[in-house]
Amino acid sequence: MNIEFVGKFYDNHSLTIINRNIALILNEDDNIDLYITSLDDYNPDAGLDKEVVKKLKDISAKERDGNSYPDIQIRHSYPPIWQWPTDERTKVVYIQPWEYPKLPFEWQHKWETFADHVIVPSNYIRDIAVRGGLNPQSITVVPNGYNEQLFNKEEPKNLPYGIDKNKFNFVYVGNSQWRKGLDLLINAWHKCFRSYDNARLIIKDNPAIYGKNGVLNELVKMQYKTECAPVTYIDDNISDEDMANIFKASKVVVHPYRAEGFGMHIQEAVACGCVPILPDTGPHQDFIPEEIGIRIQTNQTVVDISADEVFAQKPGDSFTMMSSHTIVNEPSGQNLEKTLQWMYHSHEKKNHFDRVSALDMPNTWENVAKQYVEVLLNVGKSDKPNRFR
Repeated sequence: MNIEFVGKFYDNHSLTIINRNIALILNEDDNIDLYITSLDDYNPDAGLDKEVVKKLKDISAKERDGNSYPDIQIRHSYPPIWQWPTDERTKVVYIQPWEYPKLPFEWQHKWETFADHVIVPSNYIRDIAVRGGLNPQSITVVPNGYNEQLFNKEEPKNLPYGIDKNKFNFVYVGNSQWRKGLDLLINAWHKCFRSYDNARLIIKDNPAIYGKNGVLNELVKMQYKTECAPVTYIDDNISDEDMANIFKASKVVVHPYRAEGFGMHIQEAVACGCVPILPDTGPHQDFIPEEIGIRIQTNQTVVDISADEVFAQKPGDSFTMMSSHTIVNEPSGQNLEKTLQWMYHSHEKKNHFDRVSALDMPNTWENVAKQYVEVLLNVGKSDKPNRFR
């Protein structure tokens, strides 16, 4: 079966990380002849594994039979690609993340128009799509994976940025978009810990894609004014090896998100032994058992989606407009403060570390690959594309 994979492959966005791993996995399958159409160019500053880049370049350079057409075209990009494939016989499969409780207006119609199947990473997104009217038979949940060769419970090696594994390290990985809740974490941190505490907050931001939104300035002012416990702010592109070592040197991963589609770094951190502090609802419920970690109380809150802080895109962008308002699950700042302090001070926290230590995280890329192949083979069996049925 010939498959064309269209998307970005060469930066550090979670979407791109997923594309790289899926492409490498599909390329190893005997039933699939894969080629990729990249929407971006290789950036040497991205800190990508050179061997992985070479493999992707080799896939891109494969000669294609001019008389053949892809049986399936996989599309994974943001914004989504809404156009007909070059050959009318090609079936289209979308891999599509989303975070908010309502889909953009046009997505529902265009999925029904262009898609033969939609793959989403969590039941949270599937439920949103089905509530919006998408045929449940046309959507499959396949979780995002993680690299168990890197993200595991081994001792950290060659720790970067002067990180000390003997500190009680809390780690946040994501960006400074409003939906991620980093503002809630920063506000809670300066209230909870002082410079004499043996605690440190490690923030891995991704400003190259989303911008800093003043995060670094706020951290400097916070530490100067309140003498809170130190914060290590990382805005570099770093390797997966360095990220894995940071997780291994940390005790707790904190992600007080308002809206999320999966949470890849939560999965990676827990695989490295971090106890998760997460909202009491959300897509992490697919892969983090209820007894693992501590949940932050949330309250449903109506937000104006045209506000600058809600979306990374410009207000009014047709790809993100759902309606004038939507509902998010707002984590309680007060409850977050209590949870951070409890994890640092309580003698009972050992029970949480023991449970995480015994946890087996099933979503390795190898296991995820089998699910992708199964979906693609089933789509390939249909007689003709969905738009002609």
